[in-house]
Amino acid sequence: MERSSGDDAFSRLTRPGKGRFSKIFQRRFFTGRLLLLILLMLSPGCSEEEDQAKVHSSGPVLRIGTTMVIKQANPVADYYYNILAMVMTHDSLVRFDEDLKPVPQLAERFSSDREGRVWTFDLDPGARWHDGRPVTPGDVKFTFEYLARHHLSSGWAGHMIEAIETRGHRVVFRLKEPHSRFLINAGFVVRILPGHIWRNISDPHKTENRAVSVGCGPFMLEDFDPAARTVSFRVNRDYYGPLPTIGRVSFQTYGTTDLLALALIKEQVDLYYQYAAGMPVPYVKKLAAQPHLACMWAESMGIPAVLGFNLSSSLVEALAVRRAVALAVDYSQLSACLMNGESRIPTPGLVPPSLSAPADLSPWKQNPDESRALLASMGWRDRDGDGVLETAQGVPAVPTLLVRSDLWGESQVVKLLARDLRKIGLKLRVRSADLSTYLAFLKEGDYDLVLFRTTPWGMMMHAGLGTGYFDGEKTQSLNLCRLKDEAFFALCHEILKTTDPDRLKTLYTKVQRYYAEHLPAVALCWGRSYFPFNKKWQGFSINQLEGGLANRFSWQNLAPSPSKGVEAR
Repeated sequence: MERSSGDDAFSRLTRPGKGRFSKIFQRRFFTGRLLLLILLMLSPGCSEEEDQAKVHSSGPVLRIGTTMVIKQANPVADYYYNILAMVMTHDSLVRFDEDLKPVPQLAERFSSDREGRVWTFDLDPGARWHDGRPVTPGDVKFTFEYLARHHLSSGWAGHMIEAIETRGHRVVFRLKEPHSRFLINAGFVVRILPGHIWRNISDPHKTENRAVSVGCGPFMLEDFDPAARTVSFRVNRDYYGPLPTIGRVSFQTYGTTDLLALALIKEQVDLYYQYAAGMPVPYVKKLAAQPHLACMWAESMGIPAVLGFNLSSSLVEALAVRRAVALAVDYSQLSACLMNGESRIPTPGLVPPSLSAPADLSPWKQNPDESRALLASMGWRDRDGDGVLETAQGVPAVPTLLVRSDLWGESQVVKLLARDLRKIGLKLRVRSADLSTYLAFLKEGDYDLVLFRTTPWGMMMHAGLGTGYFDGEKTQSLNLCRLKDEAFFALCHEILKTTDPDRLKTLYTKVQRYYAEHLPAVALCWGRSYFPFNKKWQGFSINQLEGGLANRFSWQNLAPSPSKGVEAR
């Protein structure tokens, strides 16, 4: 069965995002025809299209606050700048709308053969790089091959792709085996690079070439000031797609969420943006009480807190021990801590309900008595009376918990977990680290438990439903729990080669039941994502894959509210 883009896909580009939100005034657009006529008479050499371009480039500035720290304006070397490149400057072959349906972007048409082994993309002939050169199929081929060689997390491309063919405006990917999820795993996630710039860069992590910021997206990098922690973009007037309705966007990084919330209250920024996370819920009530702020929300596709087990650790390799830990957790209190009660108690199936993959599993219920009984059945005893159990081999039950220090709420979660586990005789040893050190510790594997979050994209990558966090060999990502079960890998492989929707539903249920039966990790809560913004703007839509309200779909509809003035800068 061939899958192809169509008129209905194009119509999704302007569909508003899902989520409830505070009432926003609807804008009526007024055209100053007399003023325009006078301007045209005074400037006979300017066309109406040029006048519109000037309006777009000098229009109001959208000010966005974030806690993401940008170290260099390099979409390959800097993780968080790569996120901004996705939203602002660099196009991929396709995008996914709020219903998780693929829509055209750099590829105006796309299709696959019946098996999902040959994927064809026809590029928009009007696409241009920010320096004016045309975007070619050769750039697409170069990007995939370059990233496979130079970017660790893109090594999957070499394992998946047999050949890339180009002719005219067409790019054809011939895969080594069927891959039904090629659009999400490759067509969306890979930002296409200009080959004429990157071809001479041997090490993308060490280059000082400023041209690496050049993309073909709707905005161009205007200024990056690491000292002031600001990044600003101006509209690309030659963009081949729908032109954004705003002229400039600036991002300001704040050291803490407290400072960012205060900036929203003081109207120093217009919008909150943090990739893969909404505004922490404890701040939302205070922000919503401000007369100039509104808030949109959606059921989160990601999981705000997950407790993973290092299955290579002798301390937690036994399923009975993992189940004992899971049953010791007070999920209600964790929900109150992270989400002010605005969440659901998760099931052992891990996957949040927003992904529409029900598996008929009951939510977790705290049961410390059963936890103690399970540990006792494994021969764990408190032999020296210090309140801490020892294993049957006499090893103290002191698991090392690895956590990220740069994520909001982690310290509170750790305190609650430590309290709950101490009640069943386990004493946590906490190892807290920033992102780079955390990743290094993960590679070493010197931990028993790991606290992490899953992003909306993370839940979609690989075979979907979070499988990419556990099948690291195929995704070239870290296998957080060091899962080595061939049965799980075979299940993922079957999903990737299956195109039948009914069969996929059955397989997705099996994935969740695998999580529930083997417990490689436990979701600590399922939540909502909240996105506050200033009411002087209207037209936002939520796209969780792109991180919230700052996304390509918002850029096409965003405008100042008619009752609020927005300063042009």
